[in-house]
Amino acid sequence: MSGTLRYETWDVFTDRRYAGNPLAVIFGADELSSEAMLRITREFNYSESVFLLTPETADCVARLRIFTPGGELPFAGHPTVGAASAIARRDSGVERMVLELSAGRFPVRVDQRTGDTWHAEFENPNLPAVRARGPAAARVEAALGLPEGSVDSGAHAPRRCGAGIDFFYAAAPLAAVQGARLNTAAWDALGLGDACGVLLYARAAPGSGSDWHVRMFGPHIGVAEDPATGSAAAGLPAQLMAAGALADGYHDWQVEQGIEMGRPARIGVRFEVRNGAFESLAIGGDAIRVCAGEIHC
Repeated sequence: MSGTLRYETWDVFTDRRYAGNPLAVIFGADELSSEAMLRITREFNYSESVFLLTPETADCVARLRIFTPGGELPFAGHPTVGAASAIARRDSGVERMVLELSAGRFPVRVDQRTGDTWHAEFENPNLPAVRARGPAAARVEAALGLPEGSVDSGAHAPRRCGAGIDFFYAAAPLAAVQGARLNTAAWDALGLGDACGVLLYARAAPGSGSDWHVRMFGPHIGVAEDPATGSAAAGLPAQLMAAGALADGYHDWQVEQGIEMGRPARIGVRFEVRNGAFESLAIGGDAIRVCAGEIHC
């Protein structure tokens, strides 16, 4: 394909520019090859870019293809929130839509806040689940430069969990999470396979307004550290349930991320547990448009 396509950039999981997770949204991308989408993603060099295509399902408003600099993902949180916000803005404030992703059909509710700020919440058809045991706590400590013994090896021992795509989850004290530093050589020894990264988590500080403080590392997919990872927040309830730290009922979490990167973000996670099983899962947050233009293809 040769020509130009319209794009916008949005900062997602934040209500102010130059915070949260930046995202490139490329419109009308039906004729782009996968290779071209990957090249464009690497040009923007954000954690992810999302390409909007004509849907293949009648009730969907768009089909999304999501790329990191390392390749394509079947689902990711901040591209879904950002794409829905961009579509709502383009379509004069449409409040409900269904988006078609490789990981399923995602109903989304979108509200305009003020000006270029929107709020989107999507229902995830993929409920949280534990996939496998994780690497030994000591190996996670080495990969993330953490003090010996800081990663929980008991009830919160590392596990592979997911809700559309998989991550490894590891718990540590808040100060350790805040001080984590990627050790590339030790990271390579983790052997995460096709999991997207490691989500390091702790209870948020009292008075922060958040429930969890998290950081997500994924250098093997081209994302050394991510400012806000909705897909990883979506799988966190499975880790908490496996740890015996989740009761039946309705849960409404605020997950903070990106603070150590100077891009603070907040992710909403709403879900219901009934008789020890997940019944529903929704991920939401704010998004604000930053810039717009044309990209030559």
